Amino acid sequence: MPTRARSSYRELPAPDALAPYVACLWEHRIGDGDLAYDQPVLPDGCIDLVVYDGEVVLAGPATRPTNLRFAPGSFLVGVRFRPGAAPPLVGVGAAELRDLEVPLGEVWGRAGAAVTERSLAASGPVQRLQVLTDAIAGRVDGAPAVAPVATGIAATLARRPAVPVPLLADRVALSERQLRRLVEAAVGYPPRTLARILRFQRFLRAARASPPGRRDLAGLAAELGYADQAHLTRESRQLGGLPPGALLDWEAQRLGRHAG
Repeated sequence: MPTRARSSYRELPAPDALAPYVACLWEHRIGDGDLAYDQPVLPDGCIDLVVYDGEVVLAGPATRPTNLRFAPGSFLVGVRFRPGAAPPLVGVGAAELRDLEVPLGEVWGRAGAAVTERSLAASGPVQRLQVLTDAIAGRVDGAPAVAPVATGIAATLARRPAVPVPLLADRVALSERQLRRLVEAAVGYPPRTLARILRFQRFLRAARASPPGRRDLAGLAAELGYADQAHLTRESRQLGGLPPGALLDWEAQRLGRHAG
């Protein structure tokens, strides 16, 4: 019977010089098998610089789930920017990258083509990540400042996604319209959409940490500010493509873990 490839994923800390901009570095290895590996990509409020499938791309902030398929034995690496921190370094507004994957050469021109060539010539994940971080570090000195309001709003909503937008705007002395424009340019979508996405990511982290067989979806929904479990289910279908239990079980199966 054909065997389906499984995967391993790990995150690495960003170099100190990039910490204000970069949340983490990551690598994703696909194991051996007869069948391809399906990887869902869920909205998380971030922009990633990714090397995969013979290309280097800027993966913009997503508003919907997508599915990628990889051959057994392949690997990917990436740099994940903090929400709101990418535009000064990548040179394009986050909203322009929304739901897109754009080859780096189309954004950085010859410099992007050179980074792509060096990345693909690198011998392994560590070397490829070094190429990416070197390229980003080389742009820091000439980059505009990160908008502290946008990154601050993103950090606030990551902790407290139910904070009303009028209150957020009042705290930073902006109108709601001004705040929406600023956050959308820096993060890729308006504050309320960002809040929904960050709350769903909080749910996923909490559910993954639950012991196998003891997942309490109703309890997690209440704890994380959903109106009820049905609200969580609707959000999971829209942002994850499946009801929450099915989504988590599929993830456990792909990663070779016991489904809870």
